[in-house]
Amino acid sequence: MLRSLRTLALPMLVAAGSTACSTSFETPTTLSSTERLAAGERRLLAVEEYADSAALAEMGVLYLPPVSIAPQADIDGDIPPARLDDVRRQLSQDVCQRLARAGFDVRPVPTEAGESGEMPDVEIDGEVLASVSGIRRNNVATTGVSRLLGAAVPGPLNPRVPLGIGALGVEAEILDREGRQVAAIRWASRNHLASGGGVTTILDGPDAFTNLADVMDLSSVFADALGDLVAEARAGQDVVESETPRGTCDAYRELIDAEIAPQPEMSPA
Repeated sequence: MLRSLRTLALPMLVAAGSTACSTSFETPTTLSSTERLAAGERRLLAVEEYADSAALAEMGVLYLPPVSIAPQADIDGDIPPARLDDVRRQLSQDVCQRLARAGFDVRPVPTEAGESGEMPDVEIDGEVLASVSGIRRNNVATTGVSRLLGAAVPGPLNPRVPLGIGALGVEAEILDREGRQVAAIRWASRNHLASGGGVTTILDGPDAFTNLADVMDLSSVFADALGDLVAEARAGQDVVESETPRGTCDAYRELIDAEIAPQPEMSPA
């Protein structure tokens, strides 16, 4: 079995490498502005991006509400709402963790004054808004073959069968206290061979072979693109350094669960 997989690996690698590694979703933007976006490249992917170095350097605390699904997102049909919420959870956690590594104190909920009117423990410097612009499911059968090949053919690049590859589109922006855009990115990608797709471990469990496995893989790729954009913009600046408390990014599961929890019925007066 493994010998057969190795025999098939080389032509599949060649074919996979010849496929486009990025995609696009022609959907209306959710960004507050696109005027300052410029063409860029993030880990071999073409993107549109903008960053204000001086403004970002002054930010230490960021409010990151759960990632949303854009109102007119281009999403393959028949994906259950519960699975879309799984994508939102993964993206929210990945973006939170990446911004935390970039030196921010990330808050899943806004900091507010208490009931007695005391001042909040910390003032929010900016808000991060991210939304899914598109999703393409992967073919479960070809994803399974790709992952078996990844286990059978070790190396820095993981082979992908160039059929039925999933894709994800996301856009995000950071707004300052006055609502002005200080960073933004429009990003979309297929789970091409260099992105990490094709490898599975026992820790991945059954989700590694679902029709959203590629999308889940790409979640961290987007988070890295946003984090890299911000980190590069702050590099060389006299930045405000903050720290996200351990376990903070795990809060998105409960936050999204609370959104979809049934509301108690009101008793008639």
